[in-house]
Amino acid sequence: MKGEVIYSYFYNFSDEIELKNVKNYFRGAEEFSFYEYGKAVPEGLNPFELPIVVNAGKKEVKFDNTMLLVNIQCVIYSVGAMAVRVRSPFENINIPLLEKITFDKRFENRFKELAEDAKARVEKTLSKHMKIKEKRIFEMYRSYFLEQCADSFVDKNKEFIAGILLDEQNYKELSKEYIANTIKRSLSYYSCDSAIVDWDAMFLISNTSNYENEIMVVDTANIQLLEYRVYQNEVNKMIDTVNNRFLKMNRNPFYIIFTRRSMIKLSKEISDFYAEYKDLIDGINQIIMSFGEWYLARLYSLLSDAFRLTDLAKRLESTFDMLVNIRSFIQSHVSEDTSSFLEWVIILLFVIEIILIIIPFYK
Repeated sequence: MKGEVIYSYFYNFSDEIELKNVKNYFRGAEEFSFYEYGKAVPEGLNPFELPIVVNAGKKEVKFDNTMLLVNIQCVIYSVGAMAVRVRSPFENINIPLLEKITFDKRFENRFKELAEDAKARVEKTLSKHMKIKEKRIFEMYRSYFLEQCADSFVDKNKEFIAGILLDEQNYKELSKEYIANTIKRSLSYYSCDSAIVDWDAMFLISNTSNYENEIMVVDTANIQLLEYRVYQNEVNKMIDTVNNRFLKMNRNPFYIIFTRRSMIKLSKEISDFYAEYKDLIDGINQIIMSFGEWYLARLYSLLSDAFRLTDLAKRLESTFDMLVNIRSFIQSHVSEDTSSFLEWVIILLFVIEIILIIIPFYK
């Protein structure tokens, strides 16, 4: 049967970027649209801003007697993130071959090397036009497509599908309850298709090879997951930095005189940080406007549930609120200290005035 295995790697490399300019940096770069080329699809994408797709060439990957010719695509998002897809299409694929590609980690390691190489080449080009910020955090996701009628295949191969989704080589030993729980996030549009998603992978089965929109939805959900993790890390570091600096300032016995200006500067840094990252996060949240009213939106919901994106968003929002509260506390502290400082100045002036009045009586 015909099929494809896609290993996708997701990186954050910059702040927001202008995609209309990016198209001019790469020969053959194009906006994502309908890769189905006229075939019927359940629902098209109507994105908030279409990402740019850069084809990064083909490579051979061979281990033992298994040789793959993989296509490499780099998908660049306006939020400053990139999905690098290592795609292995097959005219004739079977379960043993899928097991070999998935469970033999030499393939995964080689795919990551290819993804890192493609990422480095794209960033080298982009670095001529913008600032590249290297982040250590990345995500990886596996997608499997089989051109097959889903009804009969899923019923006969539940254990195998669960094993692929979980990256569990001993899938035959999984309990029925765990298998059922693993493949519960599924969606069908036609009677013979099914999309089954989990934390690490998606299994897509259909009697037609129309799945580029689904892959884009998978990419988008993973980009959100990546960006939430990146921003949560940045906010956490900012809070730690602010707390450490505040404590050092507050311990200074001459705080009111010498460190008040530093405290005001710290409050401004928090405000600038908040404004910058709040805008970036709003941009991440807006990309889910890409999906229509039913099929792709439902697929995104399954991925969002698997990735717990809502919980991550709430946690990030809560951390941002904490940062705002810290800023308010610092501003209040500065205001109180300013009042105290003025009071001491008034007292000092009053004492000086008294001294100046008394001095003539001792002459």
